Formats: sequence, structure tokens, C-alpha cells
Amino acid sequence: MKTPRKALEAYWDLPADLEVVGAARRLVREVLVAWGISAVAEDVTMVVSELVSNAVVHGKAPITLSLHRHGRIVCGEVTDHSIVWPSPLPAGPDSEHGRGLAIVTAYADRWGVESAPEGKTVWFVCVEPGSR
Repeated sequence: MKTPRKALEAYWDLPADLEVVGAARRLVREVLVAWGISAVAEDVTMVVSELVSNAVVHGKAPITLSLHRHGRIVCGEVTDHSIVWPSPLPAGPDSEHGRGLAIVTAYADRWGVESAPEGKTVWFVCVEPGSR
């Protein structure tokens, strides 16, 4: 009988600055490669990019990003101190904004929002292709 592998975890406190979005993408890619699950890196990176952007633009600092690996599954959370939950915005073909949650829905296997002690947490799950 095999012993289950311990979940791997990574946490970052992020400043409320849009420049952190690129750094968050880089950190996520580096961690996923180190964890040996780079096949899901594009999906996780896209979701993190959108959720961190939303937290910076619409949320309230402090912002925390965390990733957890459970076998071939990556779970992530972006927490901020705003009590306003994300909601889809209408986006026309020429709109610059309003596609973030549609992108999250397209790249994550599941996602949702939960109340946090002082704000909210947007969570997501991405499963390595071939493991679904």
C-alpha cells in the first residue's frame, strides 16, 4: 500500500500593484516546474494572472496568493480584504475589460469564491491534462 504524498504548498504576499501580475506568473511557473507538474503551468498561470489582476484592481490589500499540489491537481487561492465578490462584466468585441472571469472559467476545472475572515478568497482547481 502506498503512502499518499504530502501536499506541496507555496504562499506569497503581494503588493496591490499591477506590476506584481507578471511576477506572480513567473513565480507560479517556477513552482510548478519545481513540483514536476509543468504540464498544467499554462492553465494555472492564466488563472493566477486574471485573479491577481482582479484583486489588485477591484480588491483591497493585503493580497495573498497560494498554491497547493495534491498529486496531479493544483489548487490555488487569491485572498484580498474586499468583501465585494467578483461578478462577470459584459464584454463587447472591442472592450478592454470584462473577460477575466470567462478566462478563469475556461482554464480552471473548477473555481469559486468564499468569505474570508477579512474579505474574500477566490479559489480554483486545475487538473493536469490526461488526469481528468
